[in-house]
Amino acid sequence: MDLSYNLVASKCAEQMAKYQECVLRNQAGDWNTICRPEGKALAACADASVPHLSELKNSCAEQIFSYRQCLDKHASQPEEVISENCAGLMKDLWECSERTMKVIEEREGKTSKLV
Repeated sequence: MDLSYNLVASKCAEQMAKYQECVLRNQAGDWNTICRPEGKALAACADASVPHLSELKNSCAEQIFSYRQCLDKHASQPEEVISENCAGLMKDLWECSERTMKVIEEREGKTSKLV
């Protein structure tokens, strides 16, 4: 997951910065709704720029959905509450993404050996 984050950060730095600024500016409000346009712009950039992101999204759809639901449910609460309630789901998402990337890397390793 670190690799995916780093790729998104390098390819979509402007969109990521705008999203982060929006979230920080709106901590007292419903930042999840307020920053939706910036989040969508970041997601579109990531989808277009980062290899295998769509495969990760498909493979880990259940974990992404559960984590997003938790964030939405606790969006108006302090960060500590969000972390306490959503940390396990974030761990599940991280583990899924790591498993998926391992499969992708193994598949690509086999493909490159065949070429």
